[in-house]
Amino acid sequence: MAQLSTLGHVDTFMKNAIVLILSCISVIAADTNDIQVTTTTDTHTQPGVLITFDSFTRDGQTNLVRDTRTEAGALRIRTQRFYYDGSLLGGYMTYPKSSIIYSAAGAPYSLSFQFDSSNQIKSALITTNFTILEAFNCTNGIFYPQDSSFIRKAKSVAEGLSEH
Repeated sequence: MAQLSTLGHVDTFMKNAIVLILSCISVIAADTNDIQVTTTTDTHTQPGVLITFDSFTRDGQTNLVRDTRTEAGALRIRTQRFYYDGSLLGGYMTYPKSSIIYSAAGAPYSLSFQFDSSNQIKSALITTNFTILEAFNCTNGIFYPQDSSFIRKAKSVAEGLSEH
């Protein structure tokens, strides 16, 4: 019986460690202070399942919401929803053996994804009229917003091209 309580303690410790690591990765990935990240966790809604919500905002507007659900340290499902100007544009869902990309009907902006040569997802862009409004890098299937300097540079390049 003593071993069971020790293992329960290890599971609790590991859950807390995972939450801390995910929170730190989100902050590091944001790169600058222009992205605000709010992380909440829940272990009570679905017993045995750790639910982690990460909400990313820029200038007070939510641009990415990530819902990750793990059980015994293994991914059950990760849903990443992309927003711009208050509108849901679409998402990327990951299961242990598959992934799904979906778009929101009637979305006012375009959401596109880039894959590398081995068909691994690499990035996502939110655009309108060929202008980048938001950009996201992807590492191991997890998206993070690009910093504002990248978006400003992309917009200035687009404006320069449209003048010619």
